[in-house]
Amino acid sequence: MAEALEEKYSGQVNKVKLEPSGGGAFEVYVNEELLYSKLETRKFPTTEQITTAIDDIV
Repeated sequence: MAEALEEKYSGQVNKVKLEPSGGGAFEVYVNEELLYSKLETRKFPTTEQITTAIDDIV
């Protein structure tokens, strides 16, 4: 997922970061802003959910 996001948003955002946490959870940051937290939602997002959320802020 990280590679797909970096490729799609190259030049549009400063940084896309997937930060792994314990127990299979992770968080997605865009330009240092938390965009998605599996810790909070307890659900694994689809790439489409993440790209839609990024599109909303770009």
